[in-house]
Amino acid sequence: MGSGTTHNTASATVEAVLASILAAAEKEKVHIAHFGTFETIFRPARQGFDINTGTHTTFPPQLKLSFRPSVGFIPPSQARSN
Repeated sequence: MGSGTTHNTASATVEAVLASILAAAEKEKVHIAHFGTFETIFRPARQGFDINTGTHTTFPPQLKLSFRPSVGFIPPSQARSN
């Protein structure tokens, strides 16, 4: 990496930030300027079909984390390097 940060340290930092965002987003929207907005969305229980067994199944209700990027946000994969 060259910056003095190990992969494990960087990974732990990112995991801690995401855990904080998830905890805050359960109560309200979390907006990070020039990056995007995180919010939780409630998905009600729904019916599904298992094509392997041919049976119907019920998926339980759950909370999902949603992310909407800001208008000017350019993901690193699309940014041009100079």
